[in-house]
Amino acid sequence: MKKTDWKVLSLGGVVASLTLAACGSSASLDSAVSSLSASQYLQVHVTATYEGPDSQEVQPILSGLSLDVSEASTTGQPLAQSVGNINSEVDVKAGGQLLLSVRGIGTDIYLELDPQALSSIANLGLTAQKLAALELIFDNRWFDVPQSLIASLEPAGTPTAAQTANEQADAQELLASVTQLIEGSSYTTLPSGGYSQTGTLASVVKVVLPTLAKLEGHAIQVGPVPGSYTIAVTLSGSNATGGSIQVTAPDGNSGNATVGLVATVAHDAVTITVPTGATTVTKSLIQQLEGEATSAST
Repeated sequence: MKKTDWKVLSLGGVVASLTLAACGSSASLDSAVSSLSASQYLQVHVTATYEGPDSQEVQPILSGLSLDVSEASTTGQPLAQSVGNINSEVDVKAGGQLLLSVRGIGTDIYLELDPQALSSIANLGLTAQKLAALELIFDNRWFDVPQSLIASLEPAGTPTAAQTANEQADAQELLASVTQLIEGSSYTTLPSGGYSQTGTLASVVKVVLPTLAKLEGHAIQVGPVPGSYTIAVTLSGSNATGGSIQVTAPDGNSGNATVGLVATVAHDAVTITVPTGATTVTKSLIQQLEGEATSAST
């Protein structure tokens, strides 16, 4: 994946998530989404929850994890006007400790992993031997993955620019279908600013089936789709400050399961810089690290 594509995915994923949460009128929807890229900086903090069967095993893992996405324009202009000139960072934390940091700067991607953070996640089942193998390779070291290496490792079947554009158009069409459903359904205005809405999963399936059938080239038959969703967006004026989504459905065994995502938004002046002392990754280094990991785990 090209580094520019990674930027689009990190910011675009956030925008898409909050777009689904931005129920209400089209004007409110457009304003909320536009506010995300109206500043030079953007930070989004995401956490997940789970309720239902086996929650005593799943929730302790999720409660210890969080995701932070940051974007910073290098031109001083709003993000919407800085395509191709945006530095990005994605941080995954476990138990409040930084586990993985990924930065996209220029044409390179930088990675840092702290395996010790994994030990703070309950019920993960990571043995001391496996943890030692990971520490031997990474040990809080920054790695620089240049664009030239990424290009050399891409498989021969990598999609062309035209194929990628078509896939993006298809994704936008699906998103538009769901957005229209949300805008056309009743919603509740939140006292602190924003909107909340609950609907059925069957209604979502109904609106996306025509697009999916077009992509597949034939009609798609589905049975009953039980379950519901609840989405919300919080606003300060016309600016999005956060969003959430919960999906409840039968888990297939006993009772219902509910999965939720909560995101908060900020626009603080956070600079994303090239880490010092990063080790440049080459094919030979990858082979060397693979050998070290094998030796440590045997």
